[in-house]
Amino acid sequence: MTDHCLEESRGLSGGTPQGLPACPPPSAECLERSWGGLSLNHLKAVAVAAMVIDHIAFAFVPDGTLLAILLHSIGKITGPTMFFAAVEGCHHTRNLNRYLLRLAVFALVSWFPFLYFHFGGDLAAIQLMRPNVIYTIFLGVLAVRIRRSPRLCSAWKVLLILLLFILSVPADWGCTGVVIILVFDYYYGSWKHQAFAYCMVVMLDMGVLSLLIHPFFGLFYDHVFQIDWELYAYSVEYVGAFLPLLLLSRYTGRHGTSGGFSKWFFYMFYPLHLLVLGWLRAVL
Repeated sequence: MTDHCLEESRGLSGGTPQGLPACPPPSAECLERSWGGLSLNHLKAVAVAAMVIDHIAFAFVPDGTLLAILLHSIGKITGPTMFFAAVEGCHHTRNLNRYLLRLAVFALVSWFPFLYFHFGGDLAAIQLMRPNVIYTIFLGVLAVRIRRSPRLCSAWKVLLILLLFILSVPADWGCTGVVIILVFDYYYGSWKHQAFAYCMVVMLDMGVLSLLIHPFFGLFYDHVFQIDWELYAYSVEYVGAFLPLLLLSRYTGRHGTSGGFSKWFFYMFYPLHLLVLGWLRAVL
């Protein structure tokens, strides 16, 4: 099948996803990128490649080295790109309940593979309360549904989303992932507003702002301008969280080639590659 513009799949060919009220159409800036841009499948492919690079670095490259910082910075592409794709998915799925169920199922399927990889294949060291990023995406999409629900008052929405934040604390990307998904949804239809709000989340919630202004605390309070290189070496990889903007800014609003492979590839590849890398960490 040929590409289908997401505007057509939502606005012109039949309503909104079950469980969500009407949402704004894609902006003109999105349509201007229709030629020479990236489809959703392209974005997912880059995210998967960045994820593998990040996980290889986590498994085999000594932490704190220049190579590790570089590879982990590239790996920061994955989470935000998949969060962006999840928001697109929750707005264009025909059945939001089924979409949430699919996320929940694959979060469970990937639970052990992620733990196996994270703890280096050491079964005795595994701690169960360390959920994977699909779990985070599930909570984020659920938060989107709650926020957009016409049946809940604002107080209930705040309380329920706060509960989701608490549940996301031990997970990969944690509360930050849920916040990013909510931000992408809140400004859905305006890439400029999505990008600005995302930058604010990265700066405030991922410590990038503290990284930038830390030397000035000493300057203003102790009259000494001093750079903590150890802090920078530990935290500079979080600056890589700005890299997804380069990709998402080229998003055309098109899904790409449809079919089972493109739909299910990430869900299948994610736990399988974790098992392989976890096994390699255990035997090497």
